[in-house]
Amino acid sequence: MKRNIFKSSAVIAVFLIVILSLIFLIGCVKKEESIKIGVTLPLSGDAAVWGRSQKDGYDLALSQINAEGGINGKKVVLIYEDDKGLPKDGVAALQKLINVDKIKILTGIANSSVALAYIPIINENKILFISSGASSPKLTGASKYFFRTWPSDIAEALAMAKYAHNEMKLNKIAILFINNDYGIGLSEPFKSAFESLGGKIIISESFEQGATDFKTQLTKIKASTPDAIYLAGNPVEMGGALKQIRELGIKTQVLSISTLNDKEVFTVAGAKAIEGTIITDASFDPQSEDPMAKKFMQDFRTMFNHDPGILANTAYDALMILAHSFKKVGTDPDRLAQYLHSMKDYTGVSGKISFSEGGDVNRPINISAAKSGKFEKLISDYIWY
Repeated sequence: MKRNIFKSSAVIAVFLIVILSLIFLIGCVKKEESIKIGVTLPLSGDAAVWGRSQKDGYDLALSQINAEGGINGKKVVLIYEDDKGLPKDGVAALQKLINVDKIKILTGIANSSVALAYIPIINENKILFISSGASSPKLTGASKYFFRTWPSDIAEALAMAKYAHNEMKLNKIAILFINNDYGIGLSEPFKSAFESLGGKIIISESFEQGATDFKTQLTKIKASTPDAIYLAGNPVEMGGALKQIRELGIKTQVLSISTLNDKEVFTVAGAKAIEGTIITDASFDPQSEDPMAKKFMQDFRTMFNHDPGILANTAYDALMILAHSFKKVGTDPDRLAQYLHSMKDYTGVSGKISFSEGGDVNRPINISAAKSGKFEKLISDYIWY
């Protein structure tokens, strides 16, 4: 009897070991079933218009990647966190993604100040980071793990300085900019380039993020009688500034940047206030005849029932580039960084895309003007370098 008991106990023990081993293996398989990517965006706050636009682009790309079987059979999962467009909140969001969600791949960001706060953290933790919105020149070469699908501010600033001086024949310009890394990253290279061409910046005024009253700065600018005003800030703030420019009777030509090309700016300022404004335009062209761009527009409208916002295409491209890279070299951040630095054959909805040694995207910049409630191209692929 005892032998049978011992024999039964041994069988049960072996059975339990097998069951526990299977549970362990299943658990391991589950951990490998998906590829997790962290996404931090300003989903609330003054820059939320950018965040919502990017989220649309990411969601569209994600649906298409997973519908095609994911990456070698593994589902891609996006873990969203709200950075509110502020470095403090952004760092908290990133720490959560790293420590709780264990991510090694990061994308998103609309605000350069948030991206700059991330650099030491991604270096320390070896996180591969493709931003679809950060534009500060300070980010160029800041980390071997950093890349971006939106152009550096220097590209837009230099393009507008050259266009304003050489094509528009302007001599005296006033600058109104947001007092953060984004605004400084645009205003300083614009000033340097415009003056190097022989022009003069006669006054430069700043405003804080979240500002709604620009009358003090605009009164000073009006008194300086510039040939044009160069405006650099977040969409909602620039919309408010444009509205007050016209309310104060300032009829001066306004020059600005890609982020002005957003429907929310037209809502805040009104089409009449924006009419005639000229911008450097790195945003997506909804009228493009390029087959990839046309398919993107069709798919986007089908999924969301509206046209893409200003950063939807750069977010879409960022996630698609990651998916493309995963298939080439896997998900190790060091191997991904090495591959992206050498990538030369990728074409996205924004056109042919490659990255400089410093992680900046190489892609065209256009010159557009506001006409009848929308921006229309004046010059395609303006050569600014």
